[in-house]
Amino acid sequence: MTIKYIFFISFSLLFIQMQSQTTYMTKKGHLKMATRINNKTVIVESHKLSVFLDYTTKQMRGTLDLNSLVTENSELKKYFKEAEQPLIVNFSGTIPSDDFMSQPHQPLNFDWEMNVTFQDKKFKVILKTTLQHIEEGTLFSCRLNAMGNISTDNIGLNKVIPDINKTIEIQFVQFILRI
Repeated sequence: MTIKYIFFISFSLLFIQMQSQTTYMTKKGHLKMATRINNKTVIVESHKLSVFLDYTTKQMRGTLDLNSLVTENSELKKYFKEAEQPLIVNFSGTIPSDDFMSQPHQPLNFDWEMNVTFQDKKFKVILKTTLQHIEEGTLFSCRLNAMGNISTDNIGLNKVIPDINKTIEIQFVQFILRI
């Protein structure tokens, strides 16, 4: 075989493998949270949100290590530093759309139920979510924008920081790419 045929076969196999991809992920997603402590607004954010999407089942799951959160608030910094247990948040939920990646679509708006696990606690969070189609050439992708509230009682933060609001507002924007 000539080099030309070997290159063509290798490229064809690579293309077939790329088209059969069913799991997508990012390890550098952006998450922002806001609450009030002692009647002052506190913003925390992380660029280490890990998100995985199984395109076949539309199941999305993710993790966030709270130690990756950046904040100027000394009480939260102290909580992150002195925590005895791992501060890993796990979440999962299913995107309620049949086929949002293979063809253009209007923005999909839905209430997205997420199952959240933090330390020994399990609870549900409903996020107001928009899934917007973006098309660039032969690539299809969607932007997932989700926002909602988490009770500080659910994660036990109100016991550590008594002057914290009852809720923490969360928002994340994630691009879901399909080649």
